Amino acid sequence: MLGKRTISGLVIVVISLALVLAGGWVFTIGVAVILAIAVWEFATIFKKGGYSPAKLTLVAGTFLTALCGKFDDDLIFQAAFGLVILAIAFHHVITYNQHQKTAGLDLAISLAGLAFIAFTGSYLVRLRFLPEGLFWLVQCVIPAGISDVGAYFVGSLFGRHKIAPELSPKKSVEGYFGGVFTSVLLGYAIGLLLGSYSATFSGIHGLWIGLAVGIISPLGDFTKSIFKRQFGLKNTGNLIPGHGGILDRIDTWLIAGIVSYFMIHFFFM
Repeated sequence: MLGKRTISGLVIVVISLALVLAGGWVFTIGVAVILAIAVWEFATIFKKGGYSPAKLTLVAGTFLTALCGKFDDDLIFQAAFGLVILAIAFHHVITYNQHQKTAGLDLAISLAGLAFIAFTGSYLVRLRFLPEGLFWLVQCVIPAGISDVGAYFVGSLFGRHKIAPELSPKKSVEGYFGGVFTSVLLGYAIGLLLGSYSATFSGIHGLWIGLAVGIISPLGDFTKSIFKRQFGLKNTGNLIPGHGGILDRIDTWLIAGIVSYFMIHFFFM
């Protein structure tokens, strides 16, 4: 299992770096595909639980929403997002007779998937197309991803107090703060490095972004765990050997993207 996790992890890193460096439509379409797979996994969880979210509409809508995150005109994104909401509502209206017992919850599940994955995920695309977006994406996403590693090792060595035992029994308070510290340290280091290329960046800026991302981004993992625990699942899927599903890997990035985007706009631009 360790070997599978290591190999899969390396593949994820290589693909992610390739997409980020490519930029443009290659990056946008790549992220859109990843988010579409994640929302497919989300809908499948509830399908297995006896519900009927608008699976295909949700996947197509998530893909469209992510694509529209590339455009500077925010009206395009709003129009796409509104169109997807209407499409989801229409789907559940015309299929009401087939799923009368769960129709209300089916609609709520579809809208939840759109909000949790498509809306938040679109900010990963938006980050890449900010001025100096390549650097901003590196500054914001890497600390969120590596903080999981810090949380794991600190929690394994020193974890004594469970942070949410019923929801995520392996996570500890000590591990959480280990993850925050890792995010802060890495954010500061990346800020210093990027500061040598652009005056926009600095160690202090990186520290504050790392702190915010480290504190808030675990919320993505806990939110996803609510859905999994509802149906007694360990993972959201099995697409990535040793890791689970796509949603299992990007849950913290979803939160890190939206938190970072607004921090950048309010404090650094």
